[in-house]
Formats: sequence, C-alpha cells, structure tokens
Amino acid sequence: MSALQAAPKTTRRHASRPDEQVDRPVLRPLVTPGRRMARLPFLVVLIAAFGLGMAGLLLLNTTLQNQEFEARRLNSQASQLTYVQDDLESQLQTVSAPASLAQKAYEQGMRPNVHAAFLVLPDGTVKGDAETTKGTEMSHLQPGAGEKLTTARAAAEAAEKAAKAAEEATADPTPGATTTTSPTTSTSAQPTTTSR
Repeated sequence: MSALQAAPKTTRRHASRPDEQVDRPVLRPLVTPGRRMARLPFLVVLIAAFGLGMAGLLLLNTTLQNQEFEARRLNSQASQLTYVQDDLESQLQTVSAPASLAQKAYEQGMRPNVHAAFLVLPDGTVKGDAETTKGTEMSHLQPGAGEKLTTARAAAEAAEKAAKAAEEATADPTPGATTTTSPTTSTSAQPTTTSR
C-alpha cells in the first residue's frame, strides 16, 4: 500500500482566527529505498566487459587472417604438387612405353627370339622347338632401327641426286657454268635416354 492511501484522513479546519490551531495530519517516516549501486564500479565493469569483447574480436580476426594465409599457402603448394605429379606421371608413361622398354632391354643384351616355345599350363607340355637366338634374325626390331633406316634411306637418296647432277653436268657442259656437287653426309641418329 502506498503512503497516500495509508494516510489517515483528517479534515482541515480553516482557522478564522489566528488563535485557533489547525489540525494537521501526523507525519510518519516512509520506508527508505534500498541502496543503489555506486556508478564508478558499474562503469569499471562495463568498460572491462567492452575491452574484453574488443580484445576477443581482435584475437578472432587475427586468427582468421592467419588461417586464410595458411590456406592460401597450402592451395599454392597443392597446385605445385599437382604440377609435379603430372610431370612424374608423364615421365612414368615415357619410361614405361613399349619403345623405351625395348630400348632398355636391347641395351641389357636381350634380343627378340623368333624360335619361341610355348608352355601349356594345364598339362605342362611344351609346344614348339626352343632355340637360342643370335640377335641378328630380326634386325628391324632393334630399337632405333627405324631411325637408322630412314637416315640411311635419306643418305642414299641424296647420293643418287648428287650422282644424277654429276652425270647431267658432264653430259651437257655449258660454257661458264660451274657445278659444284658435294655429297651430303648424314650421321645416324641414335636415340639417347636421359634420366631425370
């Protein structure tokens, strides 16, 4: 209940004379309100909470930036490793190609055998007569033989052209015309294998 409602109702009499006393209501103390918190500690707590929040945001922002830099570095490293992997796969395909394997086998002394024998596994019988090979039976199967053949063919064609030109020059000499023919020499190109 409020103090206004609880106050006793008293009537006032207006004094017509100064000698008379006027009845006044009786004053009594009200309940004092609870003590309020001081402003300074509240402001200190508020500023501390704000400062901790800002420090947390700064720490979070710095952490996210560091993670972004790390992610960029790892993406760059992943793309470089992809290029290295592609290069290694290309080298592997080059090395495991049939021509490369044939070249390495020939360098180690292996030759194709035209007198092969076959083993039938279920009964263990051998079909065909196995003979040792000399390595000269199939000279066209030597690695680089195709290049040697094309080089030799080109040299033969150049020699034929030079011979025809020499014959024409000796058969029909024209005054003041000099013909110089030099036989073209070609070196046989051997494929070389480089290891990386």
